[in-house]
Amino acid sequence: MAAALTAQSFPPGGTAVTYVTGAGTLTQTGNTAPTGPGNVLWIKNTSGSVITVNMTVPAGITLDGVAQTSPLTIPVANNADQAIPLRAARYADPVTGLATFGFASAPGATVSAACINTTGN
Repeated sequence: MAAALTAQSFPPGGTAVTYVTGAGTLTQTGNTAPTGPGNVLWIKNTSGSVITVNMTVPAGITLDGVAQTSPLTIPVANNADQAIPLRAARYADPVTGLATFGFASAPGATVSAACINTTGN
């Protein structure tokens, strides 16, 4: 079953991010996270190679009048983190309002994801 992330907000003093890992929780397709102001999909790749995140762009989405192709592929370097802003105008499913994402190959235990909200409390 695909992961359904929720946005994590943080107190003024900060706190640790809670990640979901690929080993049995994140799936190759169908993972979701909330879109909206300040929401960011945070991908952590501790593997020895690049991974590719596939962000679903709903049909009919345009940027400066140009139709966007789906999926939007975002490489995450080995042993790196990648922040992907979850703008509703680009990623929100018209029915659920959620962003849908997956990976070019099955994510293993070395791939983690979290949805964080950067607008603060």
